[in-house]
Amino acid sequence: MAKKTTLNQSIKHFIAPQHWPTWLGMGIAYLLSFLPWTIQKALGTGLGKLHYALSSRRKEICHTNLQICFPDLSANDREKLAKAHFESMAIGVFEMFTAWFRNPEKTAQKVTFNDQDVVQKAITKGKGCIIVGAHFSSIDLCGTQIARFIDVHPIYKLQRNPVMNWVMERQRQAVFSKTIERKNTKEIFRSLKGNKAVWFAVDQDYGRKSSVFAPFYGRECATISHISRLAKSTGSTILMYDYGRTKDGYVLSLQEVKGYPTGDEVADATLLNSLIEKQIETKPEQYFWSHRRFKTQKNRQDPSPYKIKKR
Repeated sequence: MAKKTTLNQSIKHFIAPQHWPTWLGMGIAYLLSFLPWTIQKALGTGLGKLHYALSSRRKEICHTNLQICFPDLSANDREKLAKAHFESMAIGVFEMFTAWFRNPEKTAQKVTFNDQDVVQKAITKGKGCIIVGAHFSSIDLCGTQIARFIDVHPIYKLQRNPVMNWVMERQRQAVFSKTIERKNTKEIFRSLKGNKAVWFAVDQDYGRKSSVFAPFYGRECATISHISRLAKSTGSTILMYDYGRTKDGYVLSLQEVKGYPTGDEVADATLLNSLIEKQIETKPEQYFWSHRRFKTQKNRQDPSPYKIKKR
């Protein structure tokens, strides 16, 4: 028997007492999504400052990543960047609420999408296209916006909280024609063979089994390798997706990654990491620095950098 999706599960499962706090949080998130954009940004900035002051673990992860990636920055400059990152991430929470509960058209006037024609050029080849990108703080809102321009099938990861999964699936199905859980390789191939675009975020550490080790800011890190194999087996065009928040709105852009795949998975991973680095340069505070990007060590005997307790 096929496993039930979150949306098909019994309503009794979702109204159990253990989920009441999540539903309360969803109700608050729904109300906050109706606040004007400028107020959301102001509240996000304030909450980001508060989170930075109160956080310990996430702040430690952020500072560790910044020390690894920007060793030439002074301690004071890294501190400023870390604070700006927390503010950006908090603004991203409000953007996530907007993505979940508001029609994408409500934000459309704030969005500029450059080079969207490259998708149509890729689709004319008849082999689909693989859109790859990184995790920046506006990922949810910009994700709903890209769907206004192109028919893209995003790849997602299930959350542990079933109510959160329900809300997120409901949002995705309202915006995208199809969504695919990241382990469902059969559906990924089906979309590409159907000459569709699929969208992956390729900058998180999924462990040794799913990765090759490639440099990211000069340090070897576990980088997913199946994009290389997927491109080789399908002949799909690879497009690099960049997006971010500006002073007045959001900018999205796409560019073809020429010469990919190279036939060498490490070289392919290195290329994608280098393109992500270039994206980070334009908006460093918006990147997910509080994610443990260097969690898996190439040498199993090396300690994790995130076990350090003091800066």
